[in-house]
Amino acid sequence: MIQKYHKLYNFLIFSVFWLLPSFLLQIAFQIPTVIADEKSVIIVRSQQISAYNEVIKGFEEGCEGKNISIKAIYDLKGDIEAGKRIVQNIKIDKLHTNLILAVGILATTLAKEQFPNVPVIFCMVINHERFNFQGANITGISCEASIEDQFNILKELIGGHKNVGVIYDPNKTRKIISEAVLVAEKLEFNLIKTEVASEKEAISAIKDIINKIDALWIVPDGTVVTKDSIDNIIKITQKHHLPTFCTSVAIVKAGALISISPDYTYTGVQAAQLAQTLLSNQTITSLGVKIPDKLKLTINTQTAEIIGINISPIKSHPNAVLYPE
Repeated sequence: MIQKYHKLYNFLIFSVFWLLPSFLLQIAFQIPTVIADEKSVIIVRSQQISAYNEVIKGFEEGCEGKNISIKAIYDLKGDIEAGKRIVQNIKIDKLHTNLILAVGILATTLAKEQFPNVPVIFCMVINHERFNFQGANITGISCEASIEDQFNILKELIGGHKNVGVIYDPNKTRKIISEAVLVAEKLEFNLIKTEVASEKEAISAIKDIINKIDALWIVPDGTVVTKDSIDNIIKITQKHHLPTFCTSVAIVKAGALISISPDYTYTGVQAAQLAQTLLSNQTITSLGVKIPDKLKLTINTQTAEIIGINISPIKSHPNAVLYPE
């Protein structure tokens, strides 16, 4: 019996002194492998605003547990020259990154120009089609809900067979309007289009069509959408009890009835999903421009009361937000 336990004791000693070092060596050689597999990302933000921060928060959440490390977040402070210096410093420091998330127009412009060989995902670029944000290394998420989604919400609200007005500068939003003509026809709307070339013309145009339309669609057009013009457009449409719809929460807060916009936090999550696809397959450098996966409806209840419209059909949407709260 003693001899039996003695053999067992010798076996355990052997295990500790021979198998444990072997186990430790395996761990030691596995650690670098995990680090080597980890992909690094840097985030470049045009400026510090809440919507951009929501996107970044969603991106960080989407990257958790996916072997993606966010090395740094750079804020360009909305300044072109300062932004160029920051981007140059990134290049001088030779900060290795596998992918760049660019949030906003300035960040996307500089990332595209300065990092032609690094995959770039852009988001929060209003009317991105105006800019040449295309390339073998460029992926993006549109900042606007699809036109069909916008008109579907309008149809829920006011029904079909209605005249919908839109004022636009063809130099800026011609492509959006061309697509909208087909969508409006499909969903049984009559789109009444008015072209303008200046902010002053936009104010005159709304007065010209106000008695011909049942709703006004405000597109992200820099000629039409200015602080003064929006204030005037909202006053006129409210006076005539007309619903206004758009893709901007800010315009709803200014008095428009409803916006159909991306859920900004989820835009960040969606960007993280695109990043995973790009980083997991080195042969893919671009996934094109995607429409937002998740939308948010922001409804101005005070405007609804002023124009006397029943918002019950859309108030119960799971992603509806009432303003003021």
